[in-house]
Amino acid sequence: MRSWIERARGGLERFVGILFLILFVLNLLRIVLRYLWGIAWLWEPDLSRLLFIWIVFLGATVLYSTKGHLGVDYFLNRMKPRTREKMDFLIDGMTVLFLAILVLKGIEVTKVRMRIPFDTWDLPTGYAYMAVPFCAAIMIGVTWARAISSLTKRRKK
Repeated sequence: MRSWIERARGGLERFVGILFLILFVLNLLRIVLRYLWGIAWLWEPDLSRLLFIWIVFLGATVLYSTKGHLGVDYFLNRMKPRTREKMDFLIDGMTVLFLAILVLKGIEVTKVRMRIPFDTWDLPTGYAYMAVPFCAAIMIGVTWARAISSLTKRRKK
């Protein structure tokens, strides 16, 4: 049976893929319309920016959930298993602290940016900034789930 993290990750991967496809097609249309027919969509750069920000943060969340992000584990691999386990918990704790700060400060920035519209839309830029606290909160959930799973496996030994 797949865990909720794996199911959510699969859904997020598909969603990010769809967003990327939309961004790609949108920019392709922008280029074709501008160079072949001289038509420029004024709203398109703002939508591209919004999509790109969400793609980056959701993609980072997917990578984080698979431990596919960049990590330097040279020293961890040289430690004894018990020490490595303790270091993993310390690193996870520091990560949760960092992500909690991202959530709190991200909410603050998002609230401020909700009063500032995009250049060509009457849509607040806060919707782009909302990606930071949203994805950081998901990463906190993933970190806690991983830590609980690790503790459960340890107790079974």
